[in-house]
Amino acid sequence: MTVRVRRAGRDDLPALLGLFGELDRLQRDWRVFTPRPGVTDEVSGKYHDALSHRDVLVAVAEDGPEVVGMAVGEPRTPSRFSDERSLEVSGVIVRQDRRREGIGRLLMQEAVRFARERGLGWVTLRTYSPNRAAMEFWEGLGFSHRVVELASPIDDLARRLLDD
Repeated sequence: MTVRVRRAGRDDLPALLGLFGELDRLQRDWRVFTPRPGVTDEVSGKYHDALSHRDVLVAVAEDGPEVVGMAVGEPRTPSRFSDERSLEVSGVIVRQDRRREGIGRLLMQEAVRFARERGLGWVTLRTYSPNRAAMEFWEGLGFSHRVVELASPIDDLARRLLDD
């Protein structure tokens, strides 16, 4: 494997958006909320802005000239009860035809380096629990459930409440 991970630059924006599109397609079966119109344009703007911020990680994994994976990370304070900060990673994706080659691990090594450099003690993320491949990957790296977000369609919840 000749894959290397580096900070993304403005020239990588089309590849980042392509990978975001792949992530969007893969998550379609697990998604809880319907994406709003224009969300891809918003993500494009977010990535564009993030590329110029020193304290936001936008990393790409490349094999030669080809971008095969990406990760985005931003320092956050995940709890209202604590001042501890974490690196919240999102948009972590490895192209489907390049999975199981260690590329996700390389991206996360860069995230750890980035977090340590900024004095952050945690890495946090969100993923859809029905996505078994993602869950196995994250749990294999030692991530564990700390906060669980539950969701129910309002009509279903109202019906169940009336049935009781």
